Amino acid sequence: MQVYKIKINHNLCTGCNVCVVSCPINFDQLRKKGKLTDENAVILVKNGIARPIYVEQRSVNCDGCGVCLRSCPQQAINLQILEME
Repeated sequence: MQVYKIKINHNLCTGCNVCVVSCPINFDQLRKKGKLTDENAVILVKNGIARPIYVEQRSVNCDGCGVCLRSCPQQAINLQILEME
C-alpha cells in the first residue's frame, strides 16, 4: 500500500484555498463532519498558506489522487510517497 504526503512550496503558495475545496477527501469529511479541522482534513490554509495535515495513525490521509496538484493555479503542490507495502 502506498502512503502519500502532500508537500507545499511555501514560496509559491498564495493561500487561494483551491486545493482545500478541490480535495475529494476534504469534501467527504466536510459532508460527514460539517467542518474541516486538523483532525479530519488532508490540507488546510493556515496563516495565508496551504498546510498539509498528515497524522500517521489516522485513517483519513492523502490518497494520492492528485486533484489538488492539478487544481493549484501556482503549481505549488507535490506528492511524496512515504512507504510501499
